[in-house]
Order: sequence, then structure tokens, then C-alpha cells
Amino acid sequence: MKRKIFRMILSFFIVMFCCTLIARGAASLTVAKVKTEGLSRGSLAEEFDGAGSIKAKDKIYQSLPKEQKIVDILADPGSTVHAGEGIVQLDLGYLDEKLTAQTQEIEKMKYRMEQQRLSGIAQARTPATAQAALSLDEAAKTLEEAQYNYQQAQKEYDEAAARVPTGIPEEDMELDEEKQRLKSEAEALYASLTIAQRAYETAQGAYQIAQQDEANSQANDAAAEKVSQMALSEMQVELTALQNEREKTLQLKEAGGVVTAQADGIFESAGAAEGSITTGAEQLVLVVGNVEVCGVIPDDKIATVAAGDEIQVTIQGETKAKTLEIERVGQNEEGKYVWYAPLPEVSYRVGTGVTYRYSRKSENSYERLLPLSALRESAGNSYILTAEIKQGILGESYTAVKVNVTVLEKDDHSVAVETNLSKDAKIITESNKYVKEGDRVRLSE
Repeated sequence: MKRKIFRMILSFFIVMFCCTLIARGAASLTVAKVKTEGLSRGSLAEEFDGAGSIKAKDKIYQSLPKEQKIVDILADPGSTVHAGEGIVQLDLGYLDEKLTAQTQEIEKMKYRMEQQRLSGIAQARTPATAQAALSLDEAAKTLEEAQYNYQQAQKEYDEAAARVPTGIPEEDMELDEEKQRLKSEAEALYASLTIAQRAYETAQGAYQIAQQDEANSQANDAAAEKVSQMALSEMQVELTALQNEREKTLQLKEAGGVVTAQADGIFESAGAAEGSITTGAEQLVLVVGNVEVCGVIPDDKIATVAAGDEIQVTIQGETKAKTLEIERVGQNEEGKYVWYAPLPEVSYRVGTGVTYRYSRKSENSYERLLPLSALRESAGNSYILTAEIKQGILGESYTAVKVNVTVLEKDDHSVAVETNLSKDAKIITESNKYVKEGDRVRLSE
């Protein structure tokens, strides 16, 4: 019996051991395999590659005359030209047509200016206060007359009222009748005076309104005159521009329609083709002086590059890179940001292609650097995963643990962070499958 029990116990442990081996084997196939690194101390670096070409450091740009037809390009690109030498031949017939059109435009502008001058002259008119002033004067005279008449009537009544009755009935009756008559006349004249006073006040109000209307009219006339003068000034500017353009066309005609180089140099391009009509934006380009290297800066690195930085440049056809110092940063003809660095040698041909590598260490030194591949983000927060030993059913194993970090600065390869992790922490940087917090992981050998 004991032997049977012993065999059963032994069989149980054998089965458990086999299950453990099977479980660990299965886990080794399903658990992510990761690479880890610890924190390091150092500086970040900006590094990137790009391409560019050799350019002429100094160029002269000559604008071609506007709205002219090009008959021939007299110089070949890359050829040496001297100041005053012809580069572009214009169509003389087309030039004469342009000159005629310019003369007509100038005459039209002069007529328009005369029309504008005449329209700006103030029109003769009767002041708005004229009729109101006449009405006010008439009302004043009527009021003055009414005041005089009333005063006279009141005086006669007062004199009659002051007379003493004689005691004779007939005479006293006549006196009473006279008093009554004079009183009625005075009252009637007082009513007329009141009406005249109101009429005068009304005339005064009308005159004040007319005065305001006249002031408004004068202000409007002054504003209209100012607008007219401004329009004339604007037309004068346009007329001067037309006259200047015509003068340039006359000079071209006198030169036989030939556009010449303004300085000695190498003819690079004409900016227009034979038979085309110019728009005024085309430019002749002459190369003068030394050459320099320029390279296009990636859009996300524009703020990185500055004058004084060193750059490694490899010129097409050469294997050894040259260390150059960036002289300036600007924009090229396409609007791209580029860096420029002078070349000590002058034997290179303009237009030769180059490749470059830019590398500059950060001035700051950081205590905790880790590979950029270890950095993760979620809901605006940055974190990393570390591999820590945890106790499980199958025994001890590595588990991914989330640790929040504060990003200080980063480049294309590394990131500087603030964290309480020790420098020997196993930070997950790579894995053969997606790993999240709490997943079991295996470390690469």
C-alpha cells in the first residue's frame, strides 16, 4: 500500500515537472523578446544629411525690359562677358509698337488729369444762408415796426387814462369811449407784436440751420477738393512711371534693342527663351567673384543651423569630405532655406553637386540619457517600460513596468529625461513584438 502511494506521489511530481517544462517552453515562444539599456550621461547632438551644389558667391541680376520680344540670346551660358557687351537682342518692330502704345498711354493720362482738375473746381452757388438772411431781416423790420406801433398806442392810451374827468356827462362819456378805443387798439397792436416776435424767432432758427447747412457744404467742398487733389497726385505718379518706362524704351531703341552686361563676369542665364515676350520678372544672371557651397536644410532643421557651425561636405567626384564653416543662412530662388559656406579653392565649376553631413553637440550635459526608441507617449504624457523581475506562477520572470518620465530635450537618436530610476535599470529599447505594461518579457542574450 505504501509503495502504491509513493508511486502515485512520484507520478504527480513527474507530471507537474513536465507541465512546468511545457509551460515555460510555450512562454518562450509567446513572450516578447526585448533589448534593454541603462541610463547614460552625456550630451545630445543634432545630426542630419543633405545635398546641395556649388554656387557663385556673388552674382549680378539684371531685369529684362517688360513686355519686349526676345529675338536672340547673343551669349552662351558659361561664357565670359564684359561690361557693355550685348547679351540679348530684342525685336525692333515690337519695340516700336511698344513705344507707340506708351506714348498713347501718356497722352490719355494727361487728358484724365485735366478732367480731374476741372471736376475738382468748386461750382458757383448761392450760399445756403442767403434766403434765410433776407427772411430774418424782413422779420426784424416787422418786429421793430410792431414794437413802435404798440409803444405809440400804449402811450396814447396812458395819456388818455391820465386825463381827469370834467364832471360834464357828455365830455366824460366821450373820454371813456376814447379810452376804450385806445385800449382796444393797444391790445390789437400787442397781439401783432407777439406774432412778429414769434416770426422773428422762427426766422432766427431758420437762419441758424442755414448757417449749419452752409458750414457742412463748405466742409464737403473742402473734402471733395482734397480728394480731387489726391487723385491728381496719384495720376501724377502714374504719369511719371509711364514717362520713365517710355524713356527706357527710347534708350533701348537708341541702343538698337540690345541688352548689355552691366559688369564683367560669366553669363549664367537669360531668364527667358528666344521668341518669348518678357513680363518684367525675368533676369539676366552674371557670375562674378568667388564660389561657395550651399546646401538645402530640411524643413524641421531650419532653426538648428546657424552661421559659424562646421559642416562636412563631399564634392561630386571626390571621396574625401571637406570641413567648411557656415557663413550665413538664407533662402534660395525656390524659397528653400539653405546654408552657405565659402570654398577656398576657385577651380570648381558652378553647379557641381555636393552632399553634406551636419553634426553639432548640444551645449548642455545631461545625467540621464536613454535611446529615443525607448520613449513612449500616451494622452500627452511621456513614459518608458523597464524590465523588472516579478514572482509568478511559473516562478520569477521579467515583467514590463511603466515609469513616467519628464522629457528635457531630444535629438534624432537620444532623449534626456528626468526620472528617479537608477542607472542600472533595464530600460526596454527594442522588442520583437508589441509590449505593454504588465506583459512578461524575455531579455535578449
